[in-house]
Amino acid sequence: MKKTLFTLMAVLMSVSAASAWFDGGVGQTTGPDGYGKTDINLTVGSGEMWVRGAMMRQDADAYAEAFNTYSLRIGNDAELYTLAGEAGITPKTGYIAGTEYSSMFFGGDLTLSLTPSSGGKGRLAGPNIKVASGGGQGIARVDVGAGLKHTLHKTETATAENKTDQTEFSVFAGASILMARVGASWTGYKYGDKDSVSNVGTISGQSLALIGGLPESSVNFRLDLPGYPMVTPFLSYTATKYKGTVQDTAAYTAGAYLDLNLVGANVMYQVYDDGSDKDNYLSLSAGIKF
Repeated sequence: MKKTLFTLMAVLMSVSAASAWFDGGVGQTTGPDGYGKTDINLTVGSGEMWVRGAMMRQDADAYAEAFNTYSLRIGNDAELYTLAGEAGITPKTGYIAGTEYSSMFFGGDLTLSLTPSSGGKGRLAGPNIKVASGGGQGIARVDVGAGLKHTLHKTETATAENKTDQTEFSVFAGASILMARVGASWTGYKYGDKDSVSNVGTISGQSLALIGGLPESSVNFRLDLPGYPMVTPFLSYTATKYKGTVQDTAAYTAGAYLDLNLVGANVMYQVYDDGSDKDNYLSLSAGIKF
């Protein structure tokens, strides 16, 4: 997977500077109990086509080794739609003494703009959302979409191997109304016959990606206010239900984006309520595009 990512990036970066565009960034999230998450991504495109490579590294005091997740997205931005596919892996990690975790996933998504003046890059909802203040055009613009993702989780010990198939079905919508942008998404999860004890993945709107249970459904609501010069404040709420005895969680988020065209930055503060405790997470990121 990593070799494929580097090969595709090298091919796109060989495209002449006159026709290619680049968008990359680095982010860091910190939380309680030594939790840390680093996100690195680079998108290289030419015309309507683009490839995005990303790495997410996570660690916490409770784990013997960090988790590294590598992903690759390939997409096409037309005037009225964005079509994208993705694949990725979390290589085998001995996160607890005597137990190793690994996973691989693939999926795809489609976002449609319901207004003819919507333009190409940057949708108002879903995996291809553009959150900087320049995103979105027109009054009452509406974007809708759906996605599908399949993940195989695996935990191994010296005497046993446990695999869990996880399928995510998601639907999402966003609208630009006067000076505000609103968005919502819902994700449902289905599993195979066996349940793994661990799950490393992302939930839309949630900073924490090391999950101590199997999510059953998740809903996210978001409000962006891009009318301010260069700054876009936003609010977000995410509620997630889990299988078995794991308590439901809620995440309350406030933050802002700084958009300077060539350079952008994001600061985000999140309160994560797992039903028995409330934890605080702070995320900072910066990127460049040209």
